Amino acid sequence: MKRPPPLLQAVHRFFASRTTLELHPEAVKIAAHFPDITAYVLREASSSLPLFFTSTVNNRGSVSLLGADLHTPALAYATYFASLTTRLNKAFPVGNSPWELFKPTLNETQLLIHSIPLDFLPRNDNQLFLSLHQSIRNAIGVFIHSACYPNPDPESRRQKQSTSIVVTVALPNADTLLPSINLFSWNPILEPMFSSSKSL
Repeated sequence: MKRPPPLLQAVHRFFASRTTLELHPEAVKIAAHFPDITAYVLREASSSLPLFFTSTVNNRGSVSLLGADLHTPALAYATYFASLTTRLNKAFPVGNSPWELFKPTLNETQLLIHSIPLDFLPRNDNQLFLSLHQSIRNAIGVFIHSACYPNPDPESRRQKQSTSIVVTVALPNADTLLPSINLFSWNPILEPMFSSSKSL
């Protein structure tokens, strides 16, 4: 059997932006050494994914990783985005302007998941992403990039039996999730919230 054609470069690139968009004084050093740091993080996690990357740092401080294997999408590495972000900030401290969570360069869209019973969700808001990320991946094989409550007040949410959640996904995955999915043995309805294009 023939291998599928290579993916477009944007599909296997992911990046982390700084909270303040400015050039990092060690940009050249980061570009030189972060591919090795990335490979170390993946080996440490016993990942079977390809380990070779090239890295660039643009004049706004964004660190970009491009996988050498043109058949492996950036989303395959989504499980390691948090670990890579932590390691990047630890290796190259940036004070009050840290790097934010790595994300694919693909356009993203936000979807609203309606009426999820509160009993299905973690009590700690900080655990929401981990819970949703794993459950949606198990249910339909889609990686989400973020998850949050439209209503940020936990006390007012607890007065209800169910709540809505906003998740961010790569634009090509939106149609896979819409109009509903089997989540927590439940079938919540999803609808687009709004779209945005995020580039390096």
